[in-house]
Amino acid sequence: MISAILSGAFLSVSLPNFFIPFAFLIGFYLFFDNLYKYSTKKALIYSFLTGLIFSFLSFYWIIYAINYYGKINILISSILFIIFSIAYSLYSFVLFGFIQKIIFNRYGIIGIFLSPFIWVFMEIFREFFPFNGFPWNLSGYMLSYINPVAQIASITSIYGVSFLVLFFSSSFFYFIKCRTKKSLSVIVLNIFIFVIIFIYGEFRINNYQDNGKPYKIAILQGNISEELKLNPTVEINKSIIDKYINLFKQAERFNPDLVVMPESAIPIFPFVDTPLKEYFFKNIENIKIPFISGFDNLLLNEYGDIDKIYNSLILYYENKNIKGIYNKIKLVPFGEYNPFNIGFIKELFPYLQGYDFRQGDKQNIITFKDLKIASLICFEAIFPIYVSDFGDFNLIVNITNDGWFGRTSAPFQHFEMSRIRAIENGTYLVRAANTGISAIINPVGKPVAISKLYTDEIIVGNIYSKPVKTIFKSYKYQIFFGFIIIFIGFLIFLETKKRKYFNLQS
Repeated sequence: MISAILSGAFLSVSLPNFFIPFAFLIGFYLFFDNLYKYSTKKALIYSFLTGLIFSFLSFYWIIYAINYYGKINILISSILFIIFSIAYSLYSFVLFGFIQKIIFNRYGIIGIFLSPFIWVFMEIFREFFPFNGFPWNLSGYMLSYINPVAQIASITSIYGVSFLVLFFSSSFFYFIKCRTKKSLSVIVLNIFIFVIIFIYGEFRINNYQDNGKPYKIAILQGNISEELKLNPTVEINKSIIDKYINLFKQAERFNPDLVVMPESAIPIFPFVDTPLKEYFFKNIENIKIPFISGFDNLLLNEYGDIDKIYNSLILYYENKNIKGIYNKIKLVPFGEYNPFNIGFIKELFPYLQGYDFRQGDKQNIITFKDLKIASLICFEAIFPIYVSDFGDFNLIVNITNDGWFGRTSAPFQHFEMSRIRAIENGTYLVRAANTGISAIINPVGKPVAISKLYTDEIIVGNIYSKPVKTIFKSYKYQIFFGFIIIFIGFLIFLETKKRKYFNLQS
């Protein structure tokens, strides 16, 4: 039992904002060891415990968000978080453990080298299920802090980095359990692979050059507390608007080409005329700078009643005319909509008693001069395949409000996941976060400008319009198909050679 607890703990501290180097080797070793040496029943119990501890330590911020900002008492918040952790452990660690145990029973210890394939298949599955997907804290982020290694994501996406993490961990397990010349050769191979990838990454970073037309971007980090945003009055909303008007006027001195504000930054409805809307635009009418901002986009029907509401990103030009709208598609379950629209369940989420946000229906590109912008709102930036599916774009703009997370590890986790999208797609990424971390990231994952948490800041930096071609963006589905072919080939190899290797079991 202690080994299962330690396994979950070591895996969790491998992620942001701890990033303890190679702690995942110990975490996965203990996890694999429990699967290998115990009966199926005991192995699955230990897998469940490992997943539970991992969830408790790496997703603990969920309980903070639903209690403090969701206005749900601590007991119910704790119960909801435990339910989440149980579900997460079951469909991540227990399901993997069940499959890997079958593999161990059939192929012996050499079957450990199927684990990277199985694990990555399951991570890809998590991009789509449940509730539109939740690929948060993928194992690749245990290595992505080493930026040269993270460059492999330009070929394979973060899922390829996850494969490396599992391959290194599997090899470490194989070496410790066998301690033969053959197992030592596997470690040597691991070191060789790591060095080659590191050299490739260093070469890619050091030889990167900005190309295309430069654009100066100013990001306004308003640092608006959630207490104000969740208790809106006319006076409070006016004070929020005044703060952004002031930041906008301060940003004017930098002469930016484009200003970017966070998710739901301005508390007005773009298509509903109100005194606050008139007040906002009147006070910025002399600022001839295009801007992007997030809005709660309320739409009325022909009778003046509420029809629908979107979480939207909108581009305004100098004359304050709307030139582009993106409506968020990947909505946060229980945060922006209630997937179980049932009486007693709705009562648990008082902040969802009103209207659910409507899901957008198109991954549309927003055009600004020669920039083709892929727009991401909040946690849409954690979906590697979804982001690349925007198609022909040369800039990623991610607006978010991470104030929900408080001073936890979540803002660091969210930022790291967003950063990797720039590497995968070979484009600049502009990230505007209400309370931080706001940043401008170049196509090799380096911050050009970056903010601190919980500060009022204006972040200014240049982006360039010409993207870097990446294999992942151009051929991602071919890569995934090749991955499946390799897996099938290795499985056939093991099936034909299993008697030879089975005597390696101890």
